[in-house]
Order: sequence, then C-alpha cells, then structure tokens
Amino acid sequence: MNPLAVSSFQCFTPEQVKEINEKIRMSITSKESPYDASIGVPKIGSFSYVPCPSMMDLLHPWMYNCQTINLQYFGYDIYWNFHLEKFTYNEYGEGGEYAWHTDANRGEQPVDQKLTCILNLSEEPYEGGDFYTILDKENEPMKFTSGQAIVFTSLLAHKVTPVTKGKRITLTYWAQGPSWR
Repeated sequence: MNPLAVSSFQCFTPEQVKEINEKIRMSITSKESPYDASIGVPKIGSFSYVPCPSMMDLLHPWMYNCQTINLQYFGYDIYWNFHLEKFTYNEYGEGGEYAWHTDANRGEQPVDQKLTCILNLSEEPYEGGDFYTILDKENEPMKFTSGQAIVFTSLLAHKVTPVTKGKRITLTYWAQGPSWR
C-alpha cells in the first residue's frame, strides 16, 4: 500500500452506530471552535470533545482495526495506550464543511500526529459532505458510509465538501507518536 493511501473498513452496524451516538451525546465534555484558526481554513459545523475512557468498550473494534492497519501498512511508532484522552465528534449540518488541510502538528512538540482515524457515525443518509484527499480526482470522492472507518497518514491533505442535505456525523482520533525523524 502507498503510505499516503487511505485504508477503509466497515466496522459497525446501524444499530451499533445509534448506540455509539447515544453514549457520545451523554458524555460530551466541551465544544471546539468551529474555525481552525491554527491553519486558517474554513471548518463549519459543530465539534465536541468526547473522553476516550468512557467510550472504549464500544469503540474497541475501531481502535483495534486502526492499530492493525498501522502495523500492516504504515509502521509508525504510535503511543496507542498513552494518548487516548479524547476523540472529536464532528457534526456537519447543511452548509457544513472543512476545507483542504492536513492534521499534522505545527511547531515544535514532543509528539507528532501520525495517523488520522475517522469513523462515520451518520444515522441517516446525507448529501454532499464528500471526503477527498489530495490524491483523489475531484470528481471521485471516497465512498464513506455509516459505520465505516478510514485511516490515513496525518500528513495527507484532505477536505470535506459542503453538506447539501441532512447531517454528516463522524468521530476522529489522531494517533500520536514520537516526533518525526
């Protein structure tokens, strides 16, 4: 696999997605800014932090598969047990989007974001909200349906196009490890 490629897998049933959403909505701790000023690109929607420990029983299959994909395809040094503090719960309603960006850290830090792991938790079909990477052709978005997960290097530029109908819901975890060498 190309180290910049995106790996995807089906992880949860519609019933499990609904259960995960219910538990997340009861455990949201704080809201993020709808604009990511650190990178200067539009980020329109509702974004919340969710504590990891309370969710691990339900999300273990997702995290296990993310770890397996890292071992099989990327081979990054990642602190899987150390930095599991929070997930980000992303709700993109009509008009919600996230312009081109990468998830890599900026500035000097003791750790770097190595992988971006996203889980689609949309309970209803939505239109728009397509996921693209810099490697995709603009007319061919990646298929990303409810209960499906994607994993890719955090260095890969990607975007979510505006949602035109319904609500696109995802959960994001950024796997961190020692600074790049």
